Amino acid sequence: MTRRLLSALAALYAFTAIGLLNCALTSWQHGASAFAAFFAGAAVLLATAIAHHGYHRDQLRDAHARISRAERPCAPLPFALAVEDRIAIELAAACCERWWTSLGAEHDCTRKDQSA
Repeated sequence: MTRRLLSALAALYAFTAIGLLNCALTSWQHGASAFAAFFAGAAVLLATAIAHHGYHRDQLRDAHARISRAERPCAPLPFALAVEDRIAIELAAACCERWWTSLGAEHDCTRKDQSA
């Protein structure tokens, strides 16, 4: 909802700037150069406000993204297991004591619960 309101505000600034430029042009055509300069200056200020408004909207969007990224909990990385956990996993995967000492080379497995 906020994005819609901000876009509507920027559109309102643009329409007002166009209206002021029309007033400046009409004043110039009727010889009132002071009024033409005033209206043209006001239109330029509104155009600057539109650009400034867009810049702030981008900065707010960036800050919101940074805050939401910082609030998200970090997921544990798969390689970030503790050394003890890795050793326990490797020992559980070993087929027998000889597997561990022979570094997985071919051997006769003597584990009782091994189904070979």
